[in-house]
Amino acid sequence: MEKAILITFLIATSMVYKTLAQDEDLSPIYLDSYADVPTATAYDHKLLDHMTLQRIKFLQDCDDKLSSKCGIEMTEGLVNNKPVSEECCENILKIGRDCHEGLMDFVFSTYELKDVANEILPRSKRMWNTCVRTTAARIGAPIAFET
Repeated sequence: MEKAILITFLIATSMVYKTLAQDEDLSPIYLDSYADVPTATAYDHKLLDHMTLQRIKFLQDCDDKLSSKCGIEMTEGLVNNKPVSEECCENILKIGRDCHEGLMDFVFSTYELKDVANEILPRSKRMWNTCVRTTAARIGAPIAFET
């Protein structure tokens, strides 16, 4: 049943994008580009299945503490290898090193992002260390990651 709903959604989405492509001169998106969605879903479900409920709750609490504005800024900073604002640094440091590392490890273990983890995870540690150097004096002294 879940698979049927997903396939229906993908077909409908493909039709909408085809219509938009004709109207706005965009390239159409074909269903073939979603061929491994069930694989991705199964992979991510398996990832969650191997986590304890305590770990999932911990990561949810960490995510709740991170502002959505900072989450977006942090993601853009990691992808584009750019620093984040002092306000975002403060938010990152306030959630704590364990939360930051846990969220990064989890996010970059998912199917869609696991292939870039080796590049992005070191950036997340550098981002943390930069925030420690630039912002920690105002809020306390969190520990830097070893380099």
